[in-house]
Amino acid sequence: MSTLLPARRRLSLGLALAAALTAVGAFTATAATAAPTPIPLTSPACPANLQQGEADGCVTQLQLELNLTGAALTVDGQFGPATGTAVRNFQSSHSLAVDGIVGPATKSAIDTAAAAASGTVDLRTQCGDLRTGATGPCVSTLQTLLNRFNAGHLTVDGQFGPATDTAVRDFQASHALTINGIVGTATKTALYTATPAPLPSGPVDPTRVLNAAKSYLGVPYVWGGGHSMRGEGPGPSLGTCDGYTGSIQPCPADTTAGVDCSGLVRAAFWFGAGIDLANGGDTSQQTLDRHLTPITESQRRPGDVEYFGTDAHTTHHVVLYAGTDPGTGADMMYEAKETGSDVHYVDLHTGGYWYHVSA
Repeated sequence: MSTLLPARRRLSLGLALAAALTAVGAFTATAATAAPTPIPLTSPACPANLQQGEADGCVTQLQLELNLTGAALTVDGQFGPATGTAVRNFQSSHSLAVDGIVGPATKSAIDTAAAAASGTVDLRTQCGDLRTGATGPCVSTLQTLLNRFNAGHLTVDGQFGPATDTAVRDFQASHALTINGIVGTATKTALYTATPAPLPSGPVDPTRVLNAAKSYLGVPYVWGGGHSMRGEGPGPSLGTCDGYTGSIQPCPADTTAGVDCSGLVRAAFWFGAGIDLANGGDTSQQTLDRHLTPITESQRRPGDVEYFGTDAHTTHHVVLYAGTDPGTGADMMYEAKETGSDVHYVDLHTGGYWYHVSA
């Protein structure tokens, strides 16, 4: 696909966490009635930078979260000297710029620390099956575990949304589990018993890239799937109906998790080589990625990519060359072709623009 929405920012800990904080003594009943209603720190309603003098629900949320991390603030929604000191103490202990200003980096760190401090549970014994829509400590623990496996770039916020769904599916794919986005017994067991491995680095190993692509066989083609439009990392995700012209109507892209052609290639190189081609960009943007070197068709090797379009940098489709099948002797490829089909392993189509991917 060639038209994508910009990445959307995920919300931080919201009112659900604020409500939960009452159970751990984060604020008194008197403070709760006096303070403005909490607003998630990354909500558009909050300033990009919170600092002394601010007075609103954003500060209420800040104070609640700081108290979870060890501060002892009166929760009144007023960013005064005591809150400023608590912010500086937090920044100092988390290797952040110590300026007392709660900007994007400090917001993210406070959200993560507060969610982690709100309670860690054992998914296997204290939580039922988890899926999209779940909230609370079970989800926070799940997100923490998934981040250990490089299965996502998740904010630990206790909200099982599209990004967490993508990370679950990626974890399932890489551990030979049923890819359904549901955290049941088998997935929980793997999260606790499998050994986290770092993402690959160094020279690209085409075998690892092809194995990563193979893990997505049977995953639906979704227009815009795999492109971080909701903040998730590489791998199957909801897509978009913007620019969709497929024959299947109504457009299923924003209700189905999967990958499009460039989303498949992106996931293969991320999980197989630790390279995020174009950071989620489309086929044309991928061809401009610094890791790609143009080659001729005769120079192709397994793990190379072939783009189709009007020229080498104006493209609409991409496939991953899988090499010669030992059983049939035919040249093969991994491809996510079109809505209504799944990722498949089929005979290679030639005539496009070839690139080799290197670290």
